[in-house]
Amino acid sequence: MILRRVISHFRKQEWTAIGIDFVIVVVGVFIGLQVQDWSEARDDRRREAQIVADLLADIDIDRSQYAAGLRANLRRVSAANASLVGAGLAPVMFDQESPQDNVVDYQFDVAQLPEFPAARMDRAWTEVILGFHPTPSTSTFDALVGAGDIKIIRDRNIVRRIQAYRNLTQSVIEQNNKALSIRESVMIAGARYGLAPFAAMPPEDYFRQTASEPEIAASIRIMATFALFHYGEIRAADAQAAELQDSLRVYLETLE
Repeated sequence: MILRRVISHFRKQEWTAIGIDFVIVVVGVFIGLQVQDWSEARDDRRREAQIVADLLADIDIDRSQYAAGLRANLRRVSAANASLVGAGLAPVMFDQESPQDNVVDYQFDVAQLPEFPAARMDRAWTEVILGFHPTPSTSTFDALVGAGDIKIIRDRNIVRRIQAYRNLTQSVIEQNNKALSIRESVMIAGARYGLAPFAAMPPEDYFRQTASEPEIAASIRIMATFALFHYGEIRAADAQAAELQDSLRVYLETLE
């Protein structure tokens, strides 16, 4: 209709009317584009809010895993300490000046360990061997990176924090793999002396064997040492997860 009217005005050389029609067309196109932009921006904010909510859900899972991992490592080191002391050997030692980087602090005061329950001493070897290896949930982050949606999060500081946290979760996963590899070797060493997970052994027999077989005592110390390094990685990841969690919650409020 606009086109027919413009042609009619042009034939009649009604230049003012032509100018008015032209303005109407331009303004109409502009408004249409603006409405489209507003709609896309609104959809992006909804998508961004959903992504942030999903990231928060992942971190909730992560922190639950970390809590279990921290408890398991403390129990493992406590069992190792009780095993060595019961055998008349020096307790677990951990260098308070152990190297640390800007993210992970590996220092640990062994004297603060919880006491290993006497009722579990017949299964102390099991407690030394067993552990929990937290697996951070990366599903939302992986989907973001894979789809190129990481840019939808407008706060670049938040993005950097997410990336830094995910780098740290990779360190946790690498420590998991190291711990599992060491555990496999220690289990093989224990099997040579009749020690098996979940098999009860009278404490006096276990202590005697630990005292007389240097390989068993060394295996116990190795497990405890790497459990403390693992503890440091998990503790650092949990601390960073808590900070990121707080930032994401505040940011989500601005999107709702």
